[in-house]
Amino acid sequence: MARQIQWRGALSADGAGDGRRPERPVWRPGSPVVPPRSIVEASRVMQFAGVLSLLEIGRAFLTRNDLRAAFAGESRAQGAAVGADDLDRVVMISLTVTVVWAVIAAVTWFVMARTTLRGSRWGRWIACGLLPVAIGAFFGGLLPTAGLFARVFALAMLLLGAWALVLLWQRDSSAWIRFTTQPQD
Repeated sequence: MARQIQWRGALSADGAGDGRRPERPVWRPGSPVVPPRSIVEASRVMQFAGVLSLLEIGRAFLTRNDLRAAFAGESRAQGAAVGADDLDRVVMISLTVTVVWAVIAAVTWFVMARTTLRGSRWGRWIACGLLPVAIGAFFGGLLPTAGLFARVFALAMLLLGAWALVLLWQRDSSAWIRFTTQPQD
């Protein structure tokens, strides 16, 4: 009679018996009620994106001369005769748009982070709607006048938004949102 070896662990050949992997337990409310790890991480990702949005304001003012040179190069490439005053106005308008967009983005990120921690159902759907806006901002960051930092920044914001959305749709996050909107004793 041959000796039979039975493994126990992740690589075990004799699993639960039905061939399926054991399921990871879903988040359950405890005492005190705290959000699951996926919700906390999604909120932190959103807060980090908000801080990056605020850093965009500083980046815009620090690279103002590079932006002016890029606009001047674009106008020369298109054969347009643009004066220094016109270039200054275009740079000022561009900086104004950048600052307004960055402040709106930062406020949105921080509000969404707070909404996520509260477990709002509509917050998750708003986040789904804002991802196409992030994709549009990503492609807007690929303009020929945008520098390398602006392109990297746009990619980072896109990845942070996608990662936060992935975290918001995890099973634990869904359980948290379901619990906060329809509490059960």
